[in-house]
Amino acid sequence: MKYHDNMERSADVLRQALQLMKRHGSALHPVNYTLWYEYVRGENPPLRAAMDRYLGQHLQLDEAVAEALHKRFVTGSGLDATLVERTAEGVSTVLTGMAESAARAGDQTAQYGTSLSRLSQELAGSAHSPALEELLSTTRQMQTAVTDMQQRLAASQSEIGQLRAELQRVQEEARLDSLTGLANRRAFDQCLRDCLVQADTPARRYQRPSLLIADIDHFKRINDAHGHPYGDHVLRVIGGILKDCTPQGCLAARIGGEEFAVLIPSRSLSEARVLAETVRTRVATAQLRRPTQEAQAPRVTLSIGLTLFRPGEEGAVFMERADQALYASKDSGRDRITVLAG
Repeated sequence: MKYHDNMERSADVLRQALQLMKRHGSALHPVNYTLWYEYVRGENPPLRAAMDRYLGQHLQLDEAVAEALHKRFVTGSGLDATLVERTAEGVSTVLTGMAESAARAGDQTAQYGTSLSRLSQELAGSAHSPALEELLSTTRQMQTAVTDMQQRLAASQSEIGQLRAELQRVQEEARLDSLTGLANRRAFDQCLRDCLVQADTPARRYQRPSLLIADIDHFKRINDAHGHPYGDHVLRVIGGILKDCTPQGCLAARIGGEEFAVLIPSRSLSEARVLAETVRTRVATAQLRRPTQEAQAPRVTLSIGLTLFRPGEEGAVFMERADQALYASKDSGRDRITVLAG
């Protein structure tokens, strides 16, 4: 499903969606964002009808039901892969506006409260005619109302802050591989696009990016022989090694089942080759043990392909050449590095 709403329309839909999420106790995560966005937008009638039927019988949208609705009416209809990220960005914009409005209202209310307090003191010292008594009573009531409003505004700002923190956490998690803690494929693809746009300029002509792609050798055998929990353990260990070895300014990601990538924006090919060798050696010498046994597990190795960006080429071509280098390492015996210069 494609979305062509402009910023004003998106912000309005998101504002309404947030209100409904709060009213129905929906947790702040991408599935619920998407459901309520679709619900408010009104261009997915089957989803809206299904949600109305459920909400007619229940006060809150159960998480299991939300997941089922998402799979049936959203994912199954061809969800745009970037919807969750765009929705989260829109929610962040709306929350920022809400926080700023609450802050301005709080300042104005405080100023009004100060004026009422001064007026109340002045009236208290005056002759108490019936009219002044009424005015004094009304002023005190207004002071109480202003104080109550300030408290509500403070609570709203606190709630908005919590929503923004939760939203930021969700956005960060949406870009991470949950098993290894590395960037996931979506985050890697975005970083690669941004990197190549910057690299394909005259100023960066002599600082071409390098790309390293690594694959665990015989990973299927590892899973078959020792079980998937141990296979997950291997992936986590390699993810940790990549985190330790990857320099600042570079990006390590898990881009497939047992496939990893490191994007190296501005180092020489020889420096990238040293990094690749460090990763390969660290993995080959890692002391991996099976979680339920003391005995050391079979040695795990990586095959690595490394290449250099050619000015003007597409990201897909850049990755394809790194893949070719990886398969050359596989074909020539594994546990090695093949470099295809740009």
